[in-house]
Amino acid sequence: MRSVVVEWTEVSSHSVVVNVPADFDPEVVDLGDALGGLEDDGFLGVVREGIVVRFLDAPDPAAEVLLED
Repeated sequence: MRSVVVEWTEVSSHSVVVNVPADFDPEVVDLGDALGGLEDDGFLGVVREGIVVRFLDAPDPAAEVLLED
């Protein structure tokens, strides 16, 4: 076994139906904070992008096993 560092970015997709005031203007509301307060996060899925692998010089005995030999 050898150790590597794997880095990536996750992009998640969400969709919810919410009720808003009649005069709602999405340009003047901080939707990021407002959506974070919902009980239903509307999670649909995640995509992992930009996966980068860096090899370490020595095995890390505390590293989790990703793939078996």
